[in-house]
Amino acid sequence: MKSSFINFLNLLAGASLFFSASAAWGVTIDRVVAVVNREVITQSELDEAARALKNLKPGEPATASLNPSESSKNLEHDLLNQMIEQKLLQQEAKKKGIRVNDSELELALKDIEDRNHFPSRDAFKQAVARENVPWDKYVDDLRNQLTVLKLMNREVDSNLLITDADVQAYYDAHPEQFQLPEQIRLKQILVRVAAGASPEEIQEKRQKAEEILAEARKGEDFDQLIEKYSDRTERRSSGDLGAFKRGELTPEIDRVVFGLKDGEISPVVQTDLGFHLFKVQVPSGIRKQPFEKVKKEVEEKLTNEKRTQLRQKWLNEVWSRSFVEVK
Repeated sequence: MKSSFINFLNLLAGASLFFSASAAWGVTIDRVVAVVNREVITQSELDEAARALKNLKPGEPATASLNPSESSKNLEHDLLNQMIEQKLLQQEAKKKGIRVNDSELELALKDIEDRNHFPSRDAFKQAVARENVPWDKYVDDLRNQLTVLKLMNREVDSNLLITDADVQAYYDAHPEQFQLPEQIRLKQILVRVAAGASPEEIQEKRQKAEEILAEARKGEDFDQLIEKYSDRTERRSSGDLGAFKRGELTPEIDRVVFGLKDGEISPVVQTDLGFHLFKVQVPSGIRKQPFEKVKKEVEEKLTNEKRTQLRQKWLNEVWSRSFVEVK
């Protein structure tokens, strides 16, 4: 039982400490605002949930921080719908005999305790108290949340089936989503400028770089120009700098080379090293990430989409066979 229940706890990962169902309490003159099958939702319950949503203190009117407006009415309408839905789900769980026992509840409490780095249960309780929520109410709300998770796992997640063929089909149909970052390969001729060079020396080096560029644009082989004009280090590597993604080069180089087509030679680019000429090689075709590398990512995406669809379909069925009246 413990190992299977861990699956439900995983759904809590990344969630905040306190569930939306936890709320401060208050006393109002009750009236029924909704009937859900044979159960009612009262105005005091709605106000209580509204106070929790707005992070108000116990006894503070739920409308204290809001001006009467259309948005306020919409917020109350949405909140009431959420409460009705939660009531329907709890009723459905009870009807199907789904419950969370004490050991499962304790496992969930310990999980939240660990995730929030509380040194003890007392520290956990103190944190809950600072939110103006009674501990017993917090625990009851947590049990209800876990019961709903169990219900959804049984009614929705058990029907989830994403096959390898589904994943492959999505991968094949959406190549643009798996394209590798734009990448080019560069060859370089560098006319170096010594540190501390005079303005005259710098101008002389620039002139030399411009003359090399003129030769290249007349059709001289770039590799031969590398052999002719580059220093020994660059000649050993044939001027090959390797492959680069956009943003990996210095801004002044990046702006120039990523605007060139395959085989084009850049204008002269000046950096602290001197004057550069670059020849660009662009891989042909769309380069996609390998299927095996993105398979898990695609499977998770399709699973989440299908879970959302199945959940909404199932919820619609629950609503359709229930009696719900809003007063």
